[in-house]
Amino acid sequence: MTGWAVGLGLVLLTVPGCRDDDDDGPMAATTGTSGTSTGDPVLTSSGPDPDSTTVAEDSTTQASSSTTQGEPTTTGDETCGDGVPVAGTLCFLPSALVDRTPTGALALGDLDGNGTLDLLAGHIDSFSVHLGNGDGTFAAPSTVATPAGVLGLAVGLLDGDPDLDVVAANTGDDSVGVHLGNGDGTFAAPTLLPVGESPRGLGVADFDGAGALDLAVANEASGTVSVLVGQGDGTFAADPPLTVGTSPLAVATPDLDGDGIPDLAVDNFGAGSISVFLSGPGGFSPEASYTTGIAPRALIARDLDGDGAVDLATPNQANDNFSVLRGDGQGDLAAAEFFDTGGGPREGAAGDFDGDGLPDVAIALESENAVDILRNDRRDGLSFEVEAPVPTLVRPVVLAAGDLDGDGVDDIVVGSIEQGGGIAVLMADP
Repeated sequence: MTGWAVGLGLVLLTVPGCRDDDDDGPMAATTGTSGTSTGDPVLTSSGPDPDSTTVAEDSTTQASSSTTQGEPTTTGDETCGDGVPVAGTLCFLPSALVDRTPTGALALGDLDGNGTLDLLAGHIDSFSVHLGNGDGTFAAPSTVATPAGVLGLAVGLLDGDPDLDVVAANTGDDSVGVHLGNGDGTFAAPTLLPVGESPRGLGVADFDGAGALDLAVANEASGTVSVLVGQGDGTFAADPPLTVGTSPLAVATPDLDGDGIPDLAVDNFGAGSISVFLSGPGGFSPEASYTTGIAPRALIARDLDGDGAVDLATPNQANDNFSVLRGDGQGDLAAAEFFDTGGGPREGAAGDFDGDGLPDVAIALESENAVDILRNDRRDGLSFEVEAPVPTLVRPVVLAAGDLDGDGVDDIVVGSIEQGGGIAVLMADP
């Protein structure tokens, strides 16, 4: 398999949540991450805001059924809310609360096979499963116990049946759990696989072209990536780990060289770089390293400039900007181009949020309790219009994007590690 589509319930790109050396929140207290970042200081918090619960109540539309209320946020077009997408028009309903549990990782996938996206969220000693209702709301969650704080989640077809399976990075336990799906949103007992220290970002892809999905695990405290070769039945064999930069947090699995086999990209928070390994039947190529901004937090792989080649992008937390490294389709990346964001950019995800067919970028702004939307208009090949941030939870640090209600426009799920923060949905309202 060489590609994944959220709408088909096949979700590979999962970016991690929070570091416990720069997040003084409930998830951070239990992850065991040792904080190995170097270089310039990053944006930090001195502790939970004493008014954080109040702010969250004010900035998030509350409803016991998780439904949205109020007037939509819009870029100015008066067609918002009529259900008919107008290309280039950005419309969002107010942020709607899903759950108050602090969250360090999010992922989307069709876990019960009904054609709608479901939500996974990582917590202090578990992950929760929120089955989607197909309209942007979710059923009451079920909980799957884990050995330690979950700061990475990914889904894929790991055992040969049509039911999506889940991989959870147990950050404080130095393991990943493979949870084989039953097709109804429940899972078999997990298999725990040892990896490096403080596993975070996860990638699921057929790196060797053998027909079975493999795992790549970014180990923050080890500065390595564990490679687990899938056997096609839900079991894995360990390959030697790959050495990357300081504090790797996120993994992506794009086909950068156009050979039909996914490659491996790793976001190095402490090094301010992206490591790239081209893959093939003979294994991975030597590392190629590319400079980003300071403290890159997440990794997005998408053709952002429309030239047919996958680009890599990351929010840079210490620079308050977003960098794009354009791919040439042959495995190489150009020097980073930078676009300003709001304060404290953390997680990012690509999606078509305005219905024009172009991939936009949503970024969680920890310092502004909001989500930035960078609208892609592709002037001169690569250009973004920065819209006014959309208010949401206190300290949003994780984010996922997908079409939750089937209207053809992507929606946003955002998570906070703040006590009382939890999970909220920003529904596109064409």
